[in-house]
Amino acid sequence: MSLLYTVASEKAEKLLQLPEELPGRPPGYSGAPLVAGRVGRDFEHHNEWSAPRARALLVGRMLRTSPILSLAEEYLTGRVTAVRLSVLRSENTSEEAADAVERWLGVGKYQDSGGHLGEEMTMELLLQHLMSARIYGNVAMAESWHYDEAAGLNWCHLHRRRQESYDAYVTEQGTERMVSLLQRVAVGRGGLETRSIPRGQMLWLVHRPDVGWYDGRSVLRPVYGNWRSAQMRLALEDVLAARYAAPPQRGKLDVELFSKYASGESGGPVTRDDYSTELSHMQEQLKDLHSHENASVLFPSWWSLEEMARQHNYDPAPLIRSVEYHERAMAERLYIAWVIQGRESNGSRSMVQTQSRVMEDATIDVLQWCLGALNRQTLRRFMRANFSQLSEDEYPIVSFERGSVIAPWWQQNAQAFSSFVQNQILTIGPEDERAIRAASELPPPAEDSPGVVDRLAAQAGGRLRTAAGQREAENPGESEPAPNEFVDRLVERED
Repeated sequence: MSLLYTVASEKAEKLLQLPEELPGRPPGYSGAPLVAGRVGRDFEHHNEWSAPRARALLVGRMLRTSPILSLAEEYLTGRVTAVRLSVLRSENTSEEAADAVERWLGVGKYQDSGGHLGEEMTMELLLQHLMSARIYGNVAMAESWHYDEAAGLNWCHLHRRRQESYDAYVTEQGTERMVSLLQRVAVGRGGLETRSIPRGQMLWLVHRPDVGWYDGRSVLRPVYGNWRSAQMRLALEDVLAARYAAPPQRGKLDVELFSKYASGESGGPVTRDDYSTELSHMQEQLKDLHSHENASVLFPSWWSLEEMARQHNYDPAPLIRSVEYHERAMAERLYIAWVIQGRESNGSRSMVQTQSRVMEDATIDVLQWCLGALNRQTLRRFMRANFSQLSEDEYPIVSFERGSVIAPWWQQNAQAFSSFVQNQILTIGPEDERAIRAASELPPPAEDSPGVVDRLAAQAGGRLRTAAGQREAENPGESEPAPNEFVDRLVERED
């Protein structure tokens, strides 16, 4: 047996070094076998969380029945959609491509224009759909293309495919790389009807694939036990409230009056069967006495009705306290307690500030995760469809303004920042000016307004006395073009 776990020194050296031929396929396997296109029980033991469709149906039910979970989802998603997005440009970025991406997404100078993501899709809705991957574990957005003759661009429209329809994952043999998503459409006489979405035609995002593989991990999974216990107690409380909403009635039969007036036409004495029949009739009348259909009842004088003893009344306090405990546990685990903590006189301000900073960092982390998937998948296909002549180094990058999440240092220390600029410790460039305007929610400057280089040249006494002016003199063709209304009037330009 020892020979199976030991190798010779020469072979061990080869195993430790980079191979002579770089492998195209990774060695080993993922460690998460797929059974019939689904993740096995290695990651999830509960039946309602083990299959994609069952998990999505359960998550939808949790959001519909729990106000705490619904509030958590709205709050966490709202923090992400409130962030201001932008398109980053570098020295190699094509300005034409960056402007096309801004028009497509409706960000930057095209903010609030709606973009061109589809008739029923905006950037805010796209972020909401991508954020649903944290709730359900994964999300798929199908892509369709439409050519705009006026803009001369192919717009990519995104359409959400709801998680309740996910049925299985199709992977490549040998590498276990996902190549398509299988959707369940309907179940009929001919069996299960499915549709496949190729991997190259959808925006696919998985939350924590390291712990859930293609299923991901829902943030609601840790609170499932509390939600189930709270639902059981609420259901029990509804049953008891309906049972004891009106105190139970107890009916009595006056034997003397009944024997006097209930002899009937025969005039004979009342028998045992007459008593039994009368009691059965009373029981039948009292059965639905408090229902809507029998709100009142007319009964003979030998009947008497009275409420039962007060010890049979229902006290909802124990069940309500139990429900409050489980809701509080869910709130703490989903960070909603951070919103309401510290509002009273005994709140800890330092604790709230610390928790608020953690939420800000989490918002940045989630946005980087969502936009990273957008840049890696759909944005690259958009660039290949419209700007195939560009290299990936010239592609723009969709990002966001950190200052819209966390107040930047220069806003909190305006005097120190101004002192650094005046003493030339810091030099403000065009990108710095754009970031300051975006963080301060200022409009972009007019086209004929002096730029950063022009202002530095005015202070230095000439354009050639600045570093930017000297670079322009060495390469005049790379300087930023300035608008000239006389040239535009005399020269006919192509659209």
